[in-house]
Amino acid sequence: MKHEIFTARRLLLVEPSITLVITGEALARREAGDDIMILSAGEPDFITPKYIRDYAIEAIERGFTHYTETAGILPLRELIVKKFKEDNGLDYTPSNIIVSTGAKQSIFNVMESILDDNDEVIIPSPYWVSYPEIVHLAGGKPVIVDTEEDGFILTAEKLKKNISNRTKAIILNTPNNPTGMVYYKDTLEELADVIVENDLLCISDEIYEKVLYDGKKHYSIAALGEDIKNNTVVINGFSKSYAMTGWRIGYAAGPEFIIKNCLKLQGHSTSCPSSIGQAAAYAALKNKNEEFDNMLATFDKRRRYIMEKLDQLEGISYIRPEGAFYFFINISNFYGHKGVNDSLSFCNYLLKNGNVAVTPGKAFGMDDYIRISYAVSTAEIERAMEKFKKVLEMLVE
Repeated sequence: MKHEIFTARRLLLVEPSITLVITGEALARREAGDDIMILSAGEPDFITPKYIRDYAIEAIERGFTHYTETAGILPLRELIVKKFKEDNGLDYTPSNIIVSTGAKQSIFNVMESILDDNDEVIIPSPYWVSYPEIVHLAGGKPVIVDTEEDGFILTAEKLKKNISNRTKAIILNTPNNPTGMVYYKDTLEELADVIVENDLLCISDEIYEKVLYDGKKHYSIAALGEDIKNNTVVINGFSKSYAMTGWRIGYAAGPEFIIKNCLKLQGHSTSCPSSIGQAAAYAALKNKNEEFDNMLATFDKRRRYIMEKLDQLEGISYIRPEGAFYFFINISNFYGHKGVNDSLSFCNYLLKNGNVAVTPGKAFGMDDYIRISYAVSTAEIERAMEKFKKVLEMLVE
């Protein structure tokens, strides 16, 4: 069998998720008995709150184990409508909502629904690893816009410069993975003006909206006026704020015709999301998550600890994260030492010599950086930071 005949051309443009590759290698070594500290994964180390687990178990016991509506059960979509109103000042109806198998599928649904071959999607760099690959899989062309010189925030001026007659959409992510940066209201207003003027679709990934520090406030770009709302699909889910990564429930909210197209696509791919996952999501929104404040306080404590340690190191630089649970660290001063010439070789060196797994910046479109996740236990972070310091010293010996 000729492999090239049975491999779709668009798939040749897609890179495997480096995040999953690095984490997989680290887990394999840990299972083999090595003492590996894994700071590469992007999921909270907390267990899903008990009130959510209990409700899901109850749902199983009463037989809520069958197919549901493809868009998700109406009671859950009604709670999502309520959440948008109370948290974001957005007015939707259940027909504006589709529930999917994770926020990743929500983004995939939108891209598949709007893109024709070679349509362009503007993606600020650094970006979440899957954004460009989802665009490729939908037949589109990612247009990467470097934001480093602007503090990792896309400006309206940069957006304007990268719009062509093929541009159909832009992806925004705030709070941002991998930088932890947050888009402020005035910047979003400027971006909204450009988006509306050029009749683009904004896919606003707000999965980390509640993970904020130092009194920062989350603004949804869709809430800045009726015009931008009509040009925006908001993506969200339960994985980060409710420690529900394995339940695989995300959702999209936007113009009804786009949601209907997503529904058509989802009906022929995964159909409805898990009934039990939906029950858990319903419980998450129906009741107050009293455990979140403790989770956020723990994240903040870890964030401050890592900043204290990083500030003691020479040769690295970073931007203070305002949200999410990552540090994006410039380690390019260590290139040219002991075979380390890029972010991937740096991460391999760190894993081999320090037993610490982090994610190379190459995965996010910036090869001078690495991403460290602090969504792991405090004890593991403390050990990892000591190893990180020693490996940096080894590199310049």
